[in-house]
Amino acid sequence: MGKILKIIGNILIAVVILACLPLAVPKVLGYQSFNVISGSMEPEISVGSIVYVKEAAFEEIAEGDIIAFESGASVVTHRVQSVNQESRLFTTKGDANNTEDFTPVAYVNVIGKVRAHFPIIGNVATWLSESVGKIVAVIILLAGAALSAFGEKKEKKSAEDSAASTEKNAGFNPKIILILGIIIVFGSMSGFLYIYLGYQKSNTLYANLNQEFVSVADQAQIDQCPWYEMIDVDVAALQEINPDVIGWIYIEGTDISYPILYSGDDEKYLRRTMDGESATAGSIFLEGYNLPDFSDSHNIIYGHNMRNLSMFGQLKYYKSEDTYLDEHKYFQIITADKKYRYEIFSFFDTEAASWVYAVPYSDSEEFGAYIDELKSHSYKKIETTNEVDSADLITTLSTCSSSGMRFTVHGYVVDTH
Repeated sequence: MGKILKIIGNILIAVVILACLPLAVPKVLGYQSFNVISGSMEPEISVGSIVYVKEAAFEEIAEGDIIAFESGASVVTHRVQSVNQESRLFTTKGDANNTEDFTPVAYVNVIGKVRAHFPIIGNVATWLSESVGKIVAVIILLAGAALSAFGEKKEKKSAEDSAASTEKNAGFNPKIILILGIIIVFGSMSGFLYIYLGYQKSNTLYANLNQEFVSVADQAQIDQCPWYEMIDVDVAALQEINPDVIGWIYIEGTDISYPILYSGDDEKYLRRTMDGESATAGSIFLEGYNLPDFSDSHNIIYGHNMRNLSMFGQLKYYKSEDTYLDEHKYFQIITADKKYRYEIFSFFDTEAASWVYAVPYSDSEEFGAYIDELKSHSYKKIETTNEVDSADLITTLSTCSSSGMRFTVHGYVVDTH
């Protein structure tokens, strides 16, 4: 019995080590790894694959190479179709897509060339990189170590007293079940506690911000007051805490009420709160290529689709509930000196590197065609107060959706104050 326990323990340890190798070894060799969650590169690279990316000079990237690049708040892996040497731009396309990516990729946004990729391992690697995965891996490792040590001890005891050992090995020692049970229960509780505390940390922060810097009209008053009196936010005071705060977003009639951050990139606030603390929920933030005063014809605001419905977690209701749009047709962006009210005119799912994420625009025929595309792709034909055209200011709200897609909600400025 001792030998069997030792073998099982060693197998568990080996499984954890082998599972961690795809993440640990490439980092030592200077590679970055990413899990593929979209089928845009199939059949070459399937969903659930892991891709290994290494930095490459502009001159080293040629037509046909697969590159990883930043696109908004996402990392996209697509094939290079052409290279603009003068502007240092790449035209890219997913092998499974019918058209090229809408926006050329600037070399500054290129993470590197894909040097290798393997199926399935990406899902495992991603799971292990998450907090719960790490906790489970530690549990398995501890269980393996415990079984191995216990088995070795049993083997030694068996050698000293084979008769006694044979008698004891006739049944499975209940202490083993007890130890493993305690480890598993404690580990599971730790995983849930970690997630819960992470959610609570973000919820507490934003609840305090709403309480201290935001005043919302009573429900009875909201039905009677002008839209610009529904909510007041002391943005100037928030900017004293963090100058990266450029405004506040509020979707009328919902719990979506958060500060908007801007850092000039799409990384800083992806997993960081307004007070600079690391958090899974991150922050609501404006696309790095936009101007921070919302004067661009097209602005993009990103937020995570959290399971507890915080951040942009409630946006999914626009596509899942028939009456949700009718009850929540407007959202506001409040800055230090102005309020903008947006009327939603389109919402749909799209790929991470799709044409939707093109910024900036100006009042032009091209922008008018872009708006027409937003309307034609909408899951629902929406009647708006005014006809939306290229003279309007558009803001896109973007969050994660299913199967590697992004869900986007589009509104135009219908009024200001």
